[in-house]
Amino acid sequence: MTSGADPQRYAFVRAGAPGPTIVGGSGSYLFTDDGRRILDGAGGAIVANIGHGRPEIARAVAAAMTTIDYVMPPWPTPNRLALRDALVAHWLPAGFEHVFFTSGGSESTDSALRLARAYQVAKGRPQRWKVIGRHPSYHGITLSTLAVGSHSGRRAGYEPMLTEFPKVPWDDAEAVAKIIEAEDPDTIAGFIAEPITGAAGGCLVADDDYWSSVSALCREHDIVLIADEVMTGFGRTGTIWGHQQFPFTPDVIVGGKGLGGGYVPIGMVSTTARLAEPLAGTGAFMFFTFTGGDAMCAGALAVLDTLRRERLVERVAEIGPVFEAKLRAALGHHPNVIEIRGRGLFWGVELVERRDPPTPFALTRRFAADVSAEALARGAWIYVAGSGPVHDAVMFGPAFTISEPEIDELVAIVAAAIDAAAAKG
Repeated sequence: MTSGADPQRYAFVRAGAPGPTIVGGSGSYLFTDDGRRILDGAGGAIVANIGHGRPEIARAVAAAMTTIDYVMPPWPTPNRLALRDALVAHWLPAGFEHVFFTSGGSESTDSALRLARAYQVAKGRPQRWKVIGRHPSYHGITLSTLAVGSHSGRRAGYEPMLTEFPKVPWDDAEAVAKIIEAEDPDTIAGFIAEPITGAAGGCLVADDDYWSSVSALCREHDIVLIADEVMTGFGRTGTIWGHQQFPFTPDVIVGGKGLGGGYVPIGMVSTTARLAEPLAGTGAFMFFTFTGGDAMCAGALAVLDTLRRERLVERVAEIGPVFEAKLRAALGHHPNVIEIRGRGLFWGVELVERRDPPTPFALTRRFAADVSAEALARGAWIYVAGSGPVHDAVMFGPAFTISEPEIDELVAIVAAAIDAAAAKG
């Protein structure tokens, strides 16, 4: 780094103070260029599942790059084959044997939308193109994923460019049935949902009856049910996949963040033969230029190996209730906290101006962002969430290796940050 240089030069669009300049990390902590350490309470953007500073991942990527650089995405390489086989053998539900790699979550959800459409066309139903989304929701930053989502802040300004996909409330199965009927099921290609709503909702959790009803509706009408597991996948909720917390099995599983653990940019889409085989020979599913780079697959393999070798998914199931209990003890009765929700190491805290009667802060107050900034000033990072009915929320998604003392530190900092932000009036 150039001494005295303005770190804001990294910003494509300047907005407020720059974030800290990070020069390293270990376990649950990031290290800054001015000697501070930051407790990463959100795994960055709910990404760093195995913790920071794992040299074995770097070694795996480096070894792969000494042998293979760029190879056309449809062509097999050793690490592409090995990652596909590891996913099918150890991570994906039975029958999910078709895997497509991407460079991250947005590409993955975008690909899942294309897959739903391609399947319907291959089945001789070209009139089926609509994908039902939920409100609130967020599925990525491409135009199609912004369109199917309903994150008001991230859609703002792009609305004329976005297809008007139908939307339903996040927890209303009856609304799903009504919109299928109103739109005509013969025009519906798919339904997309996060098992637990992340960035747009601060870990909103629908109940079992909702998922049973929605999955039955999709089966009845041959609507492709897409589980966006970019945040919830690879153990974040205490099960391998977030949908395994509920009584439904999707047709398509989308993965991202946790697959690379923050070490490599990689995502995936997986489905069964029922959806994939009708596409054979159609040329209907185009790859991305950097789909499944061999070295990226090597890095993901090393991340998955770490998760299995150290039994970290099982650890999430064990430490998750501890994390929840500490959150509830510290914040459950806080005057600015209306709800704490989530599973495993994936938790959201919804913030309000008053609990009784429930009164959200004005959107212009940006209270959750203020809480996050106050936490960062005290040495911890938490993720800002919320859209639509959820004005302000913060999310937690720490490394699966987080210790109890680190949880205590994180919760104490966040409680102080909420108090400090609220005191500003």
